[in-house]
Amino acid sequence: MTARETGLLRVEDRRLLAGQGRFVGDIHLDRMVHAAFVRSPHAHAEIEAIDTRAAKDAGALAVVTATDLPFIGETLFIPRWHASVRKVLPKFLATDRVRYVGEPVAMVLAPDRYLAEDFAGLVEVRYRPIAPVVSATAALAPGAPQIHPEWPGNIGAAFTHALGDADTAMAAAPHRIKHTFHFGRQTGLPLETRGCVADFDSGRNALTVWISTQVHYAVRQNLAMLLGIPEHDVRVIADDVGGGFGAKSRPYLEEILVAHASRMLRRPVSWIEDRLESLQATTHSRATDTTLEIGYDDDGRFLALKGRIVIDSGAYSFTGGIITAEVAASHAAGPYKIPNIAIEVVCAGTNKTPLAPYRGSGQPEAAFPLECLVDLVAGSLDISATDVRLRNLVMAADLPHPIASSYAGTTSIESGDFPAMLKRAVAASGYHERVETDAAGRRCAWGLAVGLESTGFLNYESARVQADARGNVLVYSGLTSHGQGHATTLTRVCAQALGVDEERVSLRLGDTQLLPFGRGTFASRGTVVGANAVHGAAVRLRERALVYAGQLLQCDPAALTIKGGRILRIRGDATPLGLGDIARAVQPYGQFHDGAMAFEETFLFDTKNKLTFALSVHAARLAVDPRTGEWHLLDYLVVHDAGVMLDEKLVEGQIIGAVVDGIGGAMLSEIVYDDQGQLLTGSLADYMVATAAEAPRVRLDHISTLPTTNPLRVRGVGEGGIIPVAPAIVNAIRRALVPAGAVPPAALFKLPLTPEAVLETIQAVGHGAAR
Repeated sequence: MTARETGLLRVEDRRLLAGQGRFVGDIHLDRMVHAAFVRSPHAHAEIEAIDTRAAKDAGALAVVTATDLPFIGETLFIPRWHASVRKVLPKFLATDRVRYVGEPVAMVLAPDRYLAEDFAGLVEVRYRPIAPVVSATAALAPGAPQIHPEWPGNIGAAFTHALGDADTAMAAAPHRIKHTFHFGRQTGLPLETRGCVADFDSGRNALTVWISTQVHYAVRQNLAMLLGIPEHDVRVIADDVGGGFGAKSRPYLEEILVAHASRMLRRPVSWIEDRLESLQATTHSRATDTTLEIGYDDDGRFLALKGRIVIDSGAYSFTGGIITAEVAASHAAGPYKIPNIAIEVVCAGTNKTPLAPYRGSGQPEAAFPLECLVDLVAGSLDISATDVRLRNLVMAADLPHPIASSYAGTTSIESGDFPAMLKRAVAASGYHERVETDAAGRRCAWGLAVGLESTGFLNYESARVQADARGNVLVYSGLTSHGQGHATTLTRVCAQALGVDEERVSLRLGDTQLLPFGRGTFASRGTVVGANAVHGAAVRLRERALVYAGQLLQCDPAALTIKGGRILRIRGDATPLGLGDIARAVQPYGQFHDGAMAFEETFLFDTKNKLTFALSVHAARLAVDPRTGEWHLLDYLVVHDAGVMLDEKLVEGQIIGAVVDGIGGAMLSEIVYDDQGQLLTGSLADYMVATAAEAPRVRLDHISTLPTTNPLRVRGVGEGGIIPVAPAIVNAIRRALVPAGAVPPAALFKLPLTPEAVLETIQAVGHGAAR
């Protein structure tokens, strides 16, 4: 039965809902043993001694420390670094010093997970604590303890993003507004934590790893390089991945260690982190303090933008802090025409878990301060926030609008109708700028924000499409899938391009053995890059099928087409041939084309360094209780431009999921440490996310403009739903509580915006909140 016949929305739903998915925890191999990690309880300490005897005497199969690792002097291979980064990557196991709570110190192996955990508790590590640095402010203060000698002043990276002459333009601007904004430390929190199963075959010197990752090819490359195994003998499989959100978009130390343990013991080894480990040791994100100043004229037109972004990037360079900083700086102007920009960026090292991207990766961090300032500009001039945006948005006449980006090179917004989207959002939501009081005495107001999303990051993705003698089609993709619905989308793209029924198409992905090259799924690239690779391979196969059909029918291939898997003449006459007939006719003769089997085609899609930009406009209506600071969302509308929607339900699911994720980030989610660098949010009772109870009904509306950056004319949608959420909410709360023209209290611009912070705002503005 098809997905439509069963009433399911996606091809993969039946299998997953029936419990037939295969996650890392479902992999059970003969003679498999389990790993557990001894992790540092200190934020900063010297390691004086490690005693593993008690664990070994109790029955541990092995206890591995840094001195046991042949590759301890190596580091993970990360292909791209910003020029300003002072690279300091963590050791695979700590050697002389630990620099955050949760840093791995030793690995213990045992017949089952319970014993491994027990034996890990028997490993005695003697530490000499050192004063930790637990905030970016403290890290950058004169005389602060140094985390690494390679980071003088605890600065892991610093650079400036500039356009025009911001100093001169700001000095000449008739009006200026400046505020500081804090985006709390958060994490992606996938439902399936990190984990892997490694099985080393000593006879073939080959390694197979099942892993929960977004980047299986990058994992393969690192395993091969660090373990000294030829890359073609390393197979990495990411079957079903239970969420990633950016947290799994890079290789980690633990998976290298687990693979090493399998080779060392000549037995399969499994490791799956528990939730405490996940919150301690899986990379965090956000953690930015931004001071932003905007200069504007009497009509509200923006003249200059200056700012300083300080990112608490944690204890090591893990690419995440710098990538977040690069994206935030590059998106500082959002979708607005601002001719003069200067953004200083500093990545400060602290004794916390390192940073990596998390849904949006720098784009929510950029939209939050900018969109809040835009509303303040409007209020200072007594102009509507809508009009101020319309006067500054990139217009059709401005396209292509160049975007200088240190993370993706010089690119441009090449299409879109931003003013139409803003007007549609205002009209469809019922947005207005009045403040109303409901029967319960709550103050109700609307907030508005826009967000610019860059999609299709990292140029290349590969796909292969092949047909068999019965007319069935198999698609191989270099992507991974962790909830996006790739099986549905890529199947449909192939079926439509090739001219077959969707039920005839199957998909394989998340396995490095399928294709020589792939990137994976992250940065809203699955559809823009991955689906276009599938489309390219399917189009090639269709063209070759028609050439072979023309030979068999002794007619011009241009007179033929494929529909429903059958070869038809353009004028509509049926032929006796189907796609399976072509495959049968071709394959027995061993014909080859470009080194491949006769009836398959491979395609490598190249974006040629062109990002595909998308805009979303969010309108949020909420009610604030001026007595308690408690606030509730009443209504939420998103207008989004996805270009061509390959599957409207999937697009809407991605947007709504991202909005709810953003609501949690705006009101609840924060990784908190105490003044000794101890994690205080080490469980889901402490680190909170939005649930159905906190989420309003999210209304969606679409405007479709067609990008020219890819043949399918699609835009990515994975992150646009989260980018403007926080400023839309904060703008609504500010409107509800802060009198027009008054300076908003600093507490209002610190995320998450808890009831306590809102109450602090109410107390700061006094009677104005009850006007």
